[in-house]
Amino acid sequence: YAWVEKHFGPDFLEQIVLTRDKTVVSADLLIDDRPDVTGKWPAGAEPNPSWEHVLFTACHNRHVQLQPPRRRLLSWADDWKAILDSKRPR
Repeated sequence: YAWVEKHFGPDFLEQIVLTRDKTVVSADLLIDDRPDVTGKWPAGAEPNPSWEHVLFTACHNRHVQLQPPRRRLLSWADDWKAILDSKRPR
């Protein structure tokens, strides 16, 4: 949690969920370095999670070609705030 607070600020601490099976979480956005996120069970807890999966670039996924509308975050220096803002109600 210290890393999250340092890089994103204290407001994000209340919004962070740490879990092994990401499909059990209801959210607007998932930033993850795994190209295909599935749950603990073969099909995952939720086969169609509610969140948008944004691929965080890492050495093991640089080769992955994303089909629109999927998005990629190149690094934390990339415009991650714009991605968060795109999910906020207007």
